[in-house]
Amino acid sequence: MNCEEATKLMDGYLDGELDPITSQTIEQHLRDCPNCEQKYMANRALVNAIGSAIPYYKAPAGLRERIQCSLREEIADRPARAVPRLLVTRKQPEPRTTLFGTPWNWLSLGGLGLAAAIIFAAIIFSNLAPMLRRPGADQFLATQLIASHVRSLMVNHLTDVASSDQHTVKPWLDAKLDFAPPVVDLASEGFPLIGGRLDYLDNRTVAALIYQRRKHFINVFVWPGEAAARPALAMSHQGYQLLHWADPDFNYWAVSDVSASDLQTFKQQFEAQRSHH
Repeated sequence: MNCEEATKLMDGYLDGELDPITSQTIEQHLRDCPNCEQKYMANRALVNAIGSAIPYYKAPAGLRERIQCSLREEIADRPARAVPRLLVTRKQPEPRTTLFGTPWNWLSLGGLGLAAAIIFAAIIFSNLAPMLRRPGADQFLATQLIASHVRSLMVNHLTDVASSDQHTVKPWLDAKLDFAPPVVDLASEGFPLIGGRLDYLDNRTVAALIYQRRKHFINVFVWPGEAAARPALAMSHQGYQLLHWADPDFNYWAVSDVSASDLQTFKQQFEAQRSHH
């Protein structure tokens, strides 16, 4: 199995949907290929983070009774009509499936089945749709950012290039990426540069700049931005502070467990130094 095949099957492997032989083949490939293993660990961390962040809702207790009543009313309103005896045989009884204890093999009876199905779907949708709201794009991206931040600390892979010299970190990143991310020195402002690394977010490779604030680390993710600057967006998620801003050239996301005020100070100092370059 090559890397392309493993990547295509990765989601199925994570969800436990593959047959044992294919699963064993992927496991062997992951043991032999550090790059694919890193992608697998990143995807697994993301799945776990999303699973813990997205709420789950139980259907209301009255939903079952309302469905039963609607189905019974539909049956009662159906005009009586003769059913040919040839369709009814005792030796080969028609399979009967029950829904909450109510037989519904009558669904095969033409338009009645369609009407009942529509009622069934409408009731479920009207009860559950208001609760099943997907998180916004920013919240979903925030989950990815936090997973990347935590993963960089857990696997001791905070940096690919460890240096406090911006003239060492920036050329390294420039050579690895299809853009030139800004790297600034904020040691005098209390945020010394630790280094940089490559990461993968929002379906593309991004730059991660690592700064330190006392005993805490700040991951700053950078990738090409939009045509116009955007106002800053601050949020707190899963115990972490996130701060997003953008200029005409780049998107920036800063993630850390420092205080919100420290992260705002960092952003201001970063922008001030960036404007001088």
